[in-house]
Amino acid sequence: MGDSAPRTLEVFSDCVTVMLKDGLLTREERRLISALSRNLNLKDGEPLQVYEKVKIGKKMDGGELISREQQLKIYQSLFEIALVGSLSKDEWRILAFLRQEFGIGDLEHKKIEAELKNNIKERYEPKVVDTLIKTIEDSTNTITKLIKRLF
Repeated sequence: MGDSAPRTLEVFSDCVTVMLKDGLLTREERRLISALSRNLNLKDGEPLQVYEKVKIGKKMDGGELISREQQLKIYQSLFEIALVGSLSKDEWRILAFLRQEFGIGDLEHKKIEAELKNNIKERYEPKVVDTLIKTIEDSTNTITKLIKRLF
């Protein structure tokens, strides 16, 4: 990531690249990439431009700077969306990528996990809460392993 803040189009481009690593864009990946696009406040047409560029092996540059506060909110939002759906290997890979790209350390990740647990307890039935909380608790190891393996 370097010393400067990441840029929206570059992060989106990198995430699309990670998602297309296996050559497929699954329904779950499309759901996540759509949420990422909204969270990055991409303009109409930009997601498609990025996708088309990535498909031919090029990277999109530019976009707005993403503040640290925005980075953490984006990561938390995508984490929650992935948890509520069914987490596939590809979704874990995107979360691992964003965590690394945004330089989210263990303490920040734990704080995000705690916030997600609170959100889930407020929004879902107890049966669902138990499953999602267990998934959140397992997430640190899963994401850390993926970061080491993939990057």
